[in-house]
Amino acid sequence: MKSRAQLAIFLILLAPAFCSAIDLKPETLQAWNDYVHAAKTRMEHRASGHTPFLWVDEETPRSQRVKAGEVLVEPADGDSPHTVPGGLIHDWIGALFVPKAKLDDVMGVLDDYGHYQDIYKPMVAKSRLIERTPGHERVTLVMVQRAYSVTAAVETENEVEIARPNADRAYSFSASVRVQDIADYGESTEHVLPADHGRGYVWRMCTITRVEQRDDGVYVEMELMGLSRGIPWVFRWLVQPLAERLPRSILQSILNDTRDAVNGKIGAASLTT
Repeated sequence: MKSRAQLAIFLILLAPAFCSAIDLKPETLQAWNDYVHAAKTRMEHRASGHTPFLWVDEETPRSQRVKAGEVLVEPADGDSPHTVPGGLIHDWIGALFVPKAKLDDVMGVLDDYGHYQDIYKPMVAKSRLIERTPGHERVTLVMVQRAYSVTAAVETENEVEIARPNADRAYSFSASVRVQDIADYGESTEHVLPADHGRGYVWRMCTITRVEQRDDGVYVEMELMGLSRGIPWVFRWLVQPLAERLPRSILQSILNDTRDAVNGKIGAASLTT
């Protein structure tokens, strides 16, 4: 009990250091842009057939676990987060299989931005489609994440590119073009901070989603990448375990919520036929 009390006091003392507003540095943003460009290039290789389209197909045990019903989530390249100048890049990938689903069932859920606050609550508090043209969408989201006594809320604007290489495959690349901290979220003093200025829990986000219909169902994969502020080295031993666990938990929840929404869509359709 004494050690827990000491840890609680220590976290309280640390809170101002991690809650104070800072600016996103140019070198941090450049490292992020380079990382996302490399991820997009890998996705293009998958789409062109140079590498397996699905991450689960890279290892037979992995695909077997997902086909058996497991929601699998791992660091995208065996390690996360990655330290860059002034920040951390979190990169996690996950996969699931939805039996009896069709490609359009899954895409219908992923494209239903007007109901994201219902599908992905409580993480998504608000969602709105701004613009949609063939192969392109622009959306805004208000995302909220709570961990211990800290509430992080951001408003994001995202550009989404969508491609369907064939009748059984689709993939999308969603990247934030604007992320703004919401200070005092849920309070009467709530206000949006200027872009690239804030507590830095989330500076940028990017999601690559792959969907393939086969084996009498649909495989869904998501790679979730995020840029956050760096952790002072003297506190890294304490904070980094949370930084590693939280993205895994978020992606696990997103995948589970997606599966539930797709199954709900299938169930509702069966009642009308």
